[in-house]
Amino acid sequence: MAMKFIQETRQTPVRYECDVVIAGGGTAGVCAALAAARNGARTILVDRYNFLGGTMLNGAGPLHSFYNLYKAFPGAPKIQCVRGIPSEIVDRLIAAGGSPGHLEQDKGGNYDSVITIIDWEIFKDVIFDMMQEAGVRILLHTMVVDVIREKNTVRGLVIEGKSGREAIEAKVVVDTTGDGDVAAFAGAPFTKKHQTTKVGMPFGMLNVDMPRLVAFLEEHDMVNQIVHADKGSDRDDIVRLGFELKKIPLFKEYMDQTGMWGPLGVSRYQGDYSYINSCSLPAVDATDTEALTGAEIKLRKQVITLSRMLREHIPGFEKAHVYWTPASAGIRYTRCVECEHDMSLEEIVNGARFEDEVMLYGFHDSAPRIMIKDAGVYGLPYRALLPKQVEGLLVAGRMITSDFDAHMSTRNTVSCMAQGEAAGTAAALSARANVAPRELDTSRLRQALRAQGVYLGE
Repeated sequence: MAMKFIQETRQTPVRYECDVVIAGGGTAGVCAALAAARNGARTILVDRYNFLGGTMLNGAGPLHSFYNLYKAFPGAPKIQCVRGIPSEIVDRLIAAGGSPGHLEQDKGGNYDSVITIIDWEIFKDVIFDMMQEAGVRILLHTMVVDVIREKNTVRGLVIEGKSGREAIEAKVVVDTTGDGDVAAFAGAPFTKKHQTTKVGMPFGMLNVDMPRLVAFLEEHDMVNQIVHADKGSDRDDIVRLGFELKKIPLFKEYMDQTGMWGPLGVSRYQGDYSYINSCSLPAVDATDTEALTGAEIKLRKQVITLSRMLREHIPGFEKAHVYWTPASAGIRYTRCVECEHDMSLEEIVNGARFEDEVMLYGFHDSAPRIMIKDAGVYGLPYRALLPKQVEGLLVAGRMITSDFDAHMSTRNTVSCMAQGEAAGTAAALSARANVAPRELDTSRLRQALRAQGVYLGE
């Protein structure tokens, strides 16, 4: 049957005007908004949820990684390669009691030498404070449904929220939606990449006896990652725990059906295994409504089934129950926007540096199988944030980098945060100079980033 269409004619009121509008208040978007506003731009941040932080709170556990992988290379220097606004956010969280700071792995340091655990609810409060201090205008419960475009130049966004359909005119737009929604609306070239990765759904359980659990796991040689730290308990100091559940045949049979793995998790408070990452499905196109709906239903069934199996078969979970699931499935890869530079795995593992680099990074999510050579870092060039064929638009986050193995580094939380600071700063400078982001003087951009505390290796 041929598809039916309806014809729409409408007038959309321009409700807002600004210098920079950020689409997506997630991992990259919060840093982009703070950077833009602090550089003098009238900034609006749009997000579909009722909180800011996106996948940083809704799918990720600890933040990966502010530091290089020095524990995998004995004698290598310890380098905090991501600083600036991302580091400031952690400092604010520490002051608010929302993070123990940067913690070294006691076991598993050849995967990620340092992890950074945050309390999601305290983050939500702290980040709103930071946005208000910077003067960012925030629109929650709001979807981006189209762009305002003049030939190949993006002039703003069309949004829909509780106030209806409205428009935002802006000098520069930053796409931090994760799925590259704005870039797609604007006509930027992209490829779909969902076939190469999974979608997942972490969850949290209360009343987990963590010391009893770890004793069982260590007895059966199942622990692969662990971090100990003070979490206000006289008997429980386990804040990071990963183990090989598939060593138990019953779990392996169930988990192998859909590619479930791990789990790998975080425990912020006594008895609270707040983040358990294991449930997953392969090759879901999360830009397709029906596909994403089906995946959400299946993933929630996995959560309930796995939690029951843990309670019935693993010591420490006897009295535990699920108390948290995310607002949506965790997505790693959907649209990949074609940018003026596409990071390759060779550049990443060999620590490539660029004249226009706007950040440094030293973590790869496939470590120790894939690592940056000699505990080094690599640079991400400004060009990697500039989509082809479209003006007035910057992108940041998991929508860049077309090679799957290279993407397994650039998509990680702290990388996205640093990309966001670079994109937001560039957007503000472009708006102030009245030039397209592609025409921005990168030496001026790098100077501004250094002044903000961004580490560029000097």
